[in-house]
Amino acid sequence: MNKSRVSEEGFPKSRVRTLSSMCQKVIAEMIERYPAESFVVLEEVHWDAIVRLKYQMTTPKVRVANGSSLSGGRRTPAISLKAMEKIERANPHLSNSQLVDTLIWRDITDYIFKRNGPSRPAIMSVPWGILVKKMKSISEGLKDLRKQPNGNIEDDGKFISVQTNKLQTCVTQLIETPMSIPLLQQSRIGNALEKFIKKCKRNGSALPPYYPLINTVGNNTTNPRFRGKSFLAQLETLLSDWKVIAEKNGADSVMGRHRNTSKEQHLKDFETIQNCLSWRDLYKSLYEREQITIKNRGANMRKIREDLDSERPKILSTKTKTGNRRLGERLLNDKPSPFARSSTSTLGKPSGMSMIKQQSMTQQARMHGRKPGKTSGFGSSVASSSSSGKKRSIGSVGSSGVNLTSKARQRTFALGDGKQMKLPSAKKRR
Repeated sequence: MNKSRVSEEGFPKSRVRTLSSMCQKVIAEMIERYPAESFVVLEEVHWDAIVRLKYQMTTPKVRVANGSSLSGGRRTPAISLKAMEKIERANPHLSNSQLVDTLIWRDITDYIFKRNGPSRPAIMSVPWGILVKKMKSISEGLKDLRKQPNGNIEDDGKFISVQTNKLQTCVTQLIETPMSIPLLQQSRIGNALEKFIKKCKRNGSALPPYYPLINTVGNNTTNPRFRGKSFLAQLETLLSDWKVIAEKNGADSVMGRHRNTSKEQHLKDFETIQNCLSWRDLYKSLYEREQITIKNRGANMRKIREDLDSERPKILSTKTKTGNRRLGERLLNDKPSPFARSSTSTLGKPSGMSMIKQQSMTQQARMHGRKPGKTSGFGSSVASSSSSGKKRSIGSVGSSGVNLTSKARQRTFALGDGKQMKLPSAKKRR
């Protein structure tokens, strides 16, 4: 295909589509279904045209309000990670495309490793080359804010409003960027910011009419160090912070360390990001960092379990204590019954009234020569058998075995040794 006849969208400039453009459209629609080895016939310019067309075809027409961090308001990358890795692994001549790196690998990195997430520190938000270009662009923007425009600025304050919005954008980006000594040296942003602040303070309250409103309170950040301050005060705070880190060494000379990130890891992340010149490199670095984090977390959990097993107190021997005997049994020197032990252990310490009742019952049993207990049902059984087949009278035995006969119709039998038995009389009632 003639390179001069290809537009930025990947289509020929003529209204009639050529066979090449139609083939590119078909390939773009089914790019993930083709074998990775089939793209070996493509040159980088053709590959860029196909990827650009695929990117445009997958861009949503209406951007959702809550949206996503991906470019164009899309939910997922235009080409999946699995397909891109296969294609670039099988075709090394296509793995250095700058357009593919910007359109595809940027979305893949932001999709898998969310910005400001636990797996992506703030210092690794963008590749190092892009970060340096961003700081240089802000430096040029601060210089442009101090230049006098050529045309007339009396346009009902529109020019001043535009200048103030530009200043707000620059200040917000500077607040959100983790600064470091190499970044200050390569971008020269510190010198540009210091000159801008001196120029604003030199004029005092009599600022030129084309200057932005530097004393306006900025509502551009949630950082408590900058919230509620004017744009000029925010820039002064930034400059003082940068001067502090310029005097330090190691991890303290790099801003943006999260409270859950160690200084060693923060310094290692800073050294890694300086070698990330593209979105491909940034994705690989973040992937390796995540694998190391998972491995270290597993080792820490194993160490915690081993420490618990070794430091946990173990029971070497036990001593079982028996329940206390009742006061009556201790006074009478009786052997405790299993029922009494179980009831004592189940119900706890007996009350004073129950102990007195137990003592009185034990004393009565010793006086009458028998142990306390339920009334025997032997007499009731004899009376019931002698009156079988007859109509039950008022003095008969109930179903519960209790003798319901009055004392007047009972007979007493002497059994010896001072023991007696009372039986109901079998005489008929008159």
